Amino acid sequence: MNYPRFTKPSTPEERDEFLPFLKRLADAALKVILPNFLAGIRVDEKSNHTPVTLADRGAESAMRRMIEENYPQHGIYGEELGIKEAFGPFPRYRWILDPIDGTRAFISNSFHFGNLIALERDEGNGFGPILSSIAFPAAGIRAVGWQGGAVLHRNALGITSENPMKVRECNRVEDATLLVTSHWTTSEQVGDSRMQTLIDRAKLYRTWGDCFGYFAVASGGADIMIDPDLSYWDVAALIPVVEGAGGVITSTSGGNPLKEKSAVCTAGGALHEEVLRALNA
Repeated sequence: MNYPRFTKPSTPEERDEFLPFLKRLADAALKVILPNFLAGIRVDEKSNHTPVTLADRGAESAMRRMIEENYPQHGIYGEELGIKEAFGPFPRYRWILDPIDGTRAFISNSFHFGNLIALERDEGNGFGPILSSIAFPAAGIRAVGWQGGAVLHRNALGITSENPMKVRECNRVEDATLLVTSHWTTSEQVGDSRMQTLIDRAKLYRTWGDCFGYFAVASGGADIMIDPDLSYWDVAALIPVVEGAGGVITSTSGGNPLKEKSAVCTAGGALHEEVLRALNA
C-alpha cells in the first residue's frame, strides 16, 4: 500500500536559506539546555500536569528571538510560549518549536530528550512542514530532513560527520523492534489490549520513546514507533526526517498525524499495514 506523505516539497532556494538557519536555532537551544542538564534544575507543573523547566522556556525564548530578528513576518507555534501568526504575502512560513521533547527524560537525567524544530509553508491552502530537525543535545547528534532526503549530523567525542539516513527493511512484527514512549497501561499513555497484542508479537519491545523513537526508526535502529496521543509541536518536526529517510508516519488510523495527533512510524510496506491492522482490529 502506498501511504500518503505529509512533507511539502521545498525548493533548492528554501533549503539553501533555511537549513543553515534551522541549525542555528538548534544550536541556540542547545546553549540554553545543556548547562541545565544534570544540574538539579527546578521543575514546575503545567496545567495539563506535564513538567516544565526554565530550560524549556529559555530555549524557546532564544529561538523565538532569532526568528523575530531574522524573519519578522514568519509565524511561530511554540509549546511553551504560544502562537504568533504569520503575515504578509503568500507563501507564508511558520516555525514549530518544541524546545525539549521529553522533559520527563531531561529531569530524570536521561539522555533521550531532544529538541524539535520544523519549518512550515502555506501557499494559501494551509500550513505543512517542509524542513525539520530532531536534535539530541546531550549526544551531539542532529537529524535534518526534507522531502527526498535526511542527513545525520554528529559532533561529539571529536568526531564531526554528515551521513545520509535510511530506514531499515522489516516486513513482520515478529522481526521488529517496537518502541513507545511509555507502556499503554500507565496514566500518561493511551491504549488498550490491542497494543499489548503487538508488544507480545514483537521481537524486542522498549520504552525508548518521545522523539528518540522516531529518530531510531529513521536511522535504521528500530522498526516501529507508536504514540497514540500527541500535540502538534510533537509531530511536525518528525515528519520530514522520517519521510526523508524513506520511512512512513501516519496517525494510528492511517490518516494525517498532524490532524489526528497520533503516530505510527515504520519503514512502510507490509509492516506499516500490519501495525495499523492490529491497532484498529
